[in-house]
Amino acid sequence: MAKISDTEKASTAGRKNLTAVDRQQQMVDRAISLFAQKGFALTTRELAKGLQVTQPLLYRYFPSKQLLIEQVYQQVFMNRWDPDLEPRLKDRTSPLRKRLIEYFISYTRTILNNEWVRIFLYAGLQDPALNQRYLKRLHENIFLVIIEELRHQRQLTNAPTEHELALDIEVLWGFHSSFFYLGVRKWVYQMPVPENLTELITHRVNSFLDGALHCHPAPTP
Repeated sequence: MAKISDTEKASTAGRKNLTAVDRQQQMVDRAISLFAQKGFALTTRELAKGLQVTQPLLYRYFPSKQLLIEQVYQQVFMNRWDPDLEPRLKDRTSPLRKRLIEYFISYTRTILNNEWVRIFLYAGLQDPALNQRYLKRLHENIFLVIIEELRHQRQLTNAPTEHELALDIEVLWGFHSSFFYLGVRKWVYQMPVPENLTELITHRVNSFLDGALHCHPAPTP
């Protein structure tokens, strides 16, 4: 009979000594890595094997796969959401150009993460409700704020028409998505992205802002 090494004994003892909270967190951490590699289309048997637990133990902590997915969503997306993003974007004591550059630097650093990008893409294909929740928050907390600040910069005091707002949102979607595409290039296509992200983001924001102000100049007095 093969002897169990001291390392293996310590590892086994460590797993046994985990608190319920720690064990649950361990499962979530492993699930994040697993979902980033395999997506969400896993049977509970495959999921338990990937998490290195038995199915009964998995069900004890997560009675359904959806509950585990929800914890992954909270940890990967919501826990990394900076609650100060919106107030900083609204702070008109700082120039809009500077606010946008700082926002996109923060946002890009958050999403240039293997697990973030791959889980987001897998969710879009297999469980789009997660993406829809995140994008709804992005739309309400960020997009509408940026559009409002752009209109203020243009000295537009009237509320936008439904058509104007829809058009501005579509333009902003395209611009905002270009930063997410950096993550796709790096973690899906396995292609390099520029090392100096601050320089790239500054250049992109300048191009976007100058174009936006040119297309919608301030009204003539």
